[in-house]
Amino acid sequence: MDKKNSKNELVMNRELKKIQKNFFKQVSNYKDYIRQCELDVPIEVLCLPSTILNILKRQNITRVFHLTGLDLAKIKGLGDSRIRTLQTSLNKIGFV
Repeated sequence: MDKKNSKNELVMNRELKKIQKNFFKQVSNYKDYIRQCELDVPIEVLCLPSTILNILKRQNITRVFHLTGLDLAKIKGLGDSRIRTLQTSLNKIGFV
């Protein structure tokens, strides 16, 4: 009888681990979704100088999430100083 209980416990532990793994994957996906929703805001929320806003808009960058994965140095008109200003604004809203 102890062997049967032990086997049942092993099976239950495996199932529990599968459930936990699936749960944490779903939570991670949900967090990613929420983060994307947070970034789906107009770039105006960054309170950037109008020069930087106009540069971004000329590149069809109108939402904060459009900035993800961009090499800011390749955007015409954004020099080091403006990039630092933009990065400071992004950091203020938690965009890293």
